[in-house]
Amino acid sequence: MISNRIRASIFLLLAGAASPAFAQEDSGEIVVTAQRRAERLQDIGVSVTALSGDQLKQLGVMSSTDLGAQTSGLQVVPANGGSTIYFSLRGVSQSDFGDQQESPVATYVDDVYLGQPAGAGFLLFDMERVEVLRGPQGTLFGRNATGGLVHFISKKPTFEPDGYLTAGVGSYGEYRGEGAFGAGIGEQVAFRLSLAGKHHDGYIENRLGKDLGNDNELGGRLQLLIKPSPDLDVLLNVRGTRLEARGGGYEHVTSTLGADGLGRFIGLDENPFGTCNGCDPVGYVDTDDDLYAGDYDYLGYTRVDTRAATGKLEWSLGDVTLHSITDYSHLTKRYSEDSDSGPVDYITSTTRSKVRQFSQEFRLDGTAGQFRWNGGLYYLSLVGDYGSLARLAPFDSQFLSDFKQKTRSFAAYGQVEYSFNDQLTAIGGFRWTEERKSLDYVTTLFNNAGDDLGELLAFNPDLYPEARNNKGDWSARAQLNYKPSSDLLLYASWNRGLKSGGFNAPQVYSGIDDISQLRFDSEVLNAYEGGSKWTLPNRLGHLNGALFYYDYQNYQAFDFQGLTQFLFNADASIKGGEAELFLTPVDGLTASGGVTFLQARAKNIPLPNGSFRTRKLPFAPQWSFSAMLRYEWKLGGATASAQVDAKYMSGHYFSIANASTTYQGKYVVPNARIGLDFADGSYSIAAFVKNFTGTKYSTINYDLSSLGLTERFMGRPRWFGVEVNYKIK
Repeated sequence: MISNRIRASIFLLLAGAASPAFAQEDSGEIVVTAQRRAERLQDIGVSVTALSGDQLKQLGVMSSTDLGAQTSGLQVVPANGGSTIYFSLRGVSQSDFGDQQESPVATYVDDVYLGQPAGAGFLLFDMERVEVLRGPQGTLFGRNATGGLVHFISKKPTFEPDGYLTAGVGSYGEYRGEGAFGAGIGEQVAFRLSLAGKHHDGYIENRLGKDLGNDNELGGRLQLLIKPSPDLDVLLNVRGTRLEARGGGYEHVTSTLGADGLGRFIGLDENPFGTCNGCDPVGYVDTDDDLYAGDYDYLGYTRVDTRAATGKLEWSLGDVTLHSITDYSHLTKRYSEDSDSGPVDYITSTTRSKVRQFSQEFRLDGTAGQFRWNGGLYYLSLVGDYGSLARLAPFDSQFLSDFKQKTRSFAAYGQVEYSFNDQLTAIGGFRWTEERKSLDYVTTLFNNAGDDLGELLAFNPDLYPEARNNKGDWSARAQLNYKPSSDLLLYASWNRGLKSGGFNAPQVYSGIDDISQLRFDSEVLNAYEGGSKWTLPNRLGHLNGALFYYDYQNYQAFDFQGLTQFLFNADASIKGGEAELFLTPVDGLTASGGVTFLQARAKNIPLPNGSFRTRKLPFAPQWSFSAMLRYEWKLGGATASAQVDAKYMSGHYFSIANASTTYQGKYVVPNARIGLDFADGSYSIAAFVKNFTGTKYSTINYDLSSLGLTERFMGRPRWFGVEVNYKIK
């Protein structure tokens, strides 16, 4: 007998939706490049959410960090006060704030992999679309895409004059602007210049000084398209970004270690540290119940600069096309915070990064009868210089860590599709990756006066073979697509994803006596998925769904105790389902929504009391929903629009240990927008409010209970805004 709860779950999976927006051609077909070529979304057996540039604007997605508010099953993980960004997809995530670590959900910008999560937070402007690909993408996209990837695709130059200008104002003294213009230069060259900037004051009140949570961002991109012949395209892309803000801004909550060694919040009638009731070890307690206010004696800072240049070549050779993508990028980051989030000089933390990345890819794709194929070679070099300083004033201690990590990765890959007939297609893919990684790391202890008290830990390739990690491994794909009719696709797939191993570089020495403890192994994910894509009659919309099972080997779990962070390996699994529904039932009305269901567990997780337990994976809510309703109508000579959208997430943890201090309960964040688009389409105006209910929720908690507190990083409060857009034709 099927229980009512299971019936309800099945109904929600079939009736929900995951994509509130989509990328379309003029014909109305949804087009994506999830398999490294342009295809209709409904024709590929991959779970994809695609949002067009126009829909990004309509949904108020102004930066990469806004994306999680609109996509079911996707979360944005803001480490280091938001200076480092990770994505969590179908419960696959990484919350390690070490700048040298790479994410299991890869970030791509215009076909280029971003190896540094510190560079993943940026303004979205002049975008063609954003694609979110779920499940391992190792065959065509490579390592570190075990959970999937997020691909940001900018508008390319055309030979017709085209551009726009947008200006906006909002809450907390916000003002922003963006614009782009492109045109042909003769018959063989075209350009496009895109610029954006944003500023707002702090929304976290600091009773002792300047407010925190402010933002100053700039971004620019210049593209040059050269077409020396009809068969050859060369695209040059030069871009850069800058982020400046005050760092930290956590809400201070007093906590201590429980009997099981895990953090717990304390009541105002408790005094575990012998200072005062409800107080931390230095005698501070925040009792005003204002989650957007605090007493910060130290003003931190954030500055992230990126610059990059990419050259892409596409050469049609009859039935074969050659692609070459060459990229060089450079990132610098400096970040500092008041880690105790209080008025007493207790804990401060500072980090720095300087990273150089080079990648080269050669790819061939083509067709031969009933075959379609795609294959290539890929090289990546990542060289990073990193450092951190953790100061614990009451203990007369400063821990200075300096380290360099080098990564070299080589890969060869291929994928073949064979159509037995119009209904049945088989897909097979394979990728071999050789990776060489090394770490040169040293931690030195100083007192508050700056006296060098000696090295605590040194780990380098010259003295320790364990400081090198050279390994080859493989990713693969096998899939069957079946189309019983032109409007229905059924698929079943197996994918083997790979995330490379690496090294921990703890910010604070924790008494390590075995140097090999700094290493962790590569994780392997075997993903089994079955799904369907149904295009509804009369262009009414589509209904897509999938069920999946993820089987991890050496899942890279992240644990954070005090100021020491570690990645370690464990076995884990994820079971889940998702669905997406997009409807246009009548002229002017668009409705969409989404649902993702997860059961995500890791086994034999070590706890501080010496026991081993099964734990829920972090950033893996059992249920998440997204929904959007938009209506457009004629108003005189203009088109008016009204829109509401919302994102719901059930309760979830931010740490693998599942400490109660890292739990966020269920919440809903709703948004609304109204607009007016004037008749000739040249200009429009819109007003919006984000989080109009003022929902208060954490995006991440850091458990520092061994030091007497937990840091809560809050999601944004209610936010109003108005913007004006002008199209250049």
